[in-house]
Amino acid sequence: MTGEKKMIIMCKWCNVSKTCHIISQEITDHHGSYGIDSIMMAKIKIHKHYKGKNQCKGSDRIITAPLDKTLKDNKIHYH
Repeated sequence: MTGEKKMIIMCKWCNVSKTCHIISQEITDHHGSYGIDSIMMAKIKIHKHYKGKNQCKGSDRIITAPLDKTLKDNKIHYH
């Protein structure tokens, strides 16, 4: 697990940066141009938020994303 579980991610439904946290991590195999690569994937829980007066579709949702890319983007854009 990473040291800091809370982070910020861009909600793809409303295009706003929202707080999220990593629930779990798993290694998956990905068929790349150089053969099979093992990639660490993270299950990320996006916290409840609103788009205008209504709750956003991405609110309170769990998504799966590549962990290293997510952490790198988070470090560059939000720290």
